[in-house]
Amino acid sequence: MKKTTLSISFFLLLTGFVSSYFIFKDDRVKAYIDTREAIPARKPSTTNNPFVVETDGIVKNTTRIESLELELSLIKQQLQQIDSALLDAAKTAQTMSPTSSSNYRSKRSRTSGLTKPNYNLASLIRGGVDQTFAEDIVRRRNGVELKRMELQDIASRGGYFNTPKYYEELDAINSQVINLRDELGEDKYDDYLFNSRQNNRISILSVMLGSAAEQAGIISEDIVLSYDNTRIFNASELIEATGQGQLGEYVIISIYRNGEVFSFSVPRGPLGMKLRATRLAP
Repeated sequence: MKKTTLSISFFLLLTGFVSSYFIFKDDRVKAYIDTREAIPARKPSTTNNPFVVETDGIVKNTTRIESLELELSLIKQQLQQIDSALLDAAKTAQTMSPTSSSNYRSKRSRTSGLTKPNYNLASLIRGGVDQTFAEDIVRRRNGVELKRMELQDIASRGGYFNTPKYYEELDAINSQVINLRDELGEDKYDDYLFNSRQNNRISILSVMLGSAAEQAGIISEDIVLSYDNTRIFNASELIEATGQGQLGEYVIISIYRNGEVFSFSVPRGPLGMKLRATRLAP
């Protein structure tokens, strides 16, 4: 009897502990959930980024946007300048005629100075030009260069730099450039180039197979002396000469080879040769 009563009491006590555990557990879970709901959600922090400004919950990268807008504006301006330059170049190419001597003069005036002889006072005197004459030449060349500079300044201020009007006025100035070859004469001009240690001839670096030069018998290391009875002193003169006259008509080109002079008949037009500058005693 006593054992039965003890067993029932123990069972009731155990049931009470189990029930209390689940009741208190539910209360703690509920309290934890209520506490989590009471805490507001945190927004992502942007304080580590110096370019970001938070205003009314909207993130604005104002500094970077302004920088990008400035870069875009500069790029648009550069593209407009390039388009204008390309348009001017296209107009100039369309109006340039190979048979017009004035247009040839204009085209030559815009070629690179690397192929042009050096006309400073020291080189002229070293090349055998009288000092008084050399000073006069340099003074006149400087006068033309000053006119170019003044034109560029006026055109820039007037808003017509790199326009057809500007190039027309530039051509008028370039027509006044001193042509030392005409001033000295071809023989003295040849002496001047050689004595001032400047290139006065062009040699053949290579000849293309099947070209007019190869068919005529011209070979590498040949030195060009004249083309169509005109003395040749640099590559630009030969290239210009081949583009004049009637295409396909035959002319004489004189070549210096191993101490001898040879003459070949070639058609006007591209000769198919690679050239390089050289010096040869007159």
